Amino acid sequence: ATLLGLILAVPVGIFAARNVSPSPSIAKGFRIFIVTVRGIPDLIIAIIFIVVTGLGATAGALALSVGAVGLLSKLIADSIEETDVRVQHAVSTGGATRVQTFVAATLRQSAPSLVAHLFYQLDVNVRSATLLGVVGAGGIGFYLMNAARVMQFDVVTTIVLMVFAVVMIIEGTAMWMRRAMS
Repeated sequence: ATLLGLILAVPVGIFAARNVSPSPSIAKGFRIFIVTVRGIPDLIIAIIFIVVTGLGATAGALALSVGAVGLLSKLIADSIEETDVRVQHAVSTGGATRVQTFVAATLRQSAPSLVAHLFYQLDVNVRSATLLGVVGAGGIGFYLMNAARVMQFDVVTTIVLMVFAVVMIIEGTAMWMRRAMS
């Protein structure tokens, strides 16, 4: 879900960033799209996908992907807008095209933030997958709910500890990546 959300969020976030968008109206349109997507709760999206695809992990993954598009697009656009415009002007003054300026100046400046945002979204999706499984969208939450229903508290404890361990591993990896990129 995080990977699919990232693939869709990158172009949306780039076009929503006012300093690299082809025109202000395009940036505004993409910002409106982001706000609209972010305004719909993941549970509502999960229920819609459950109706479309049926119960299971597909509905949960699609719901988390849509949620990831909303959040990652906003974070990507904000990270790109926070870059130093003087570096972009210097690169373009040297004869670089818009694409070359974007890659050499803008993307290079925002890369550490983009990696941090990606790991944050992965962390959020792991925790949200547990909740979505409870409403029938599959995943680890489905197993957690079934174990709680039949009072297998040893299984419930194991699942909760596994989710905690995965979140801690993701956080450790994110910290390592941030240090490596600095």
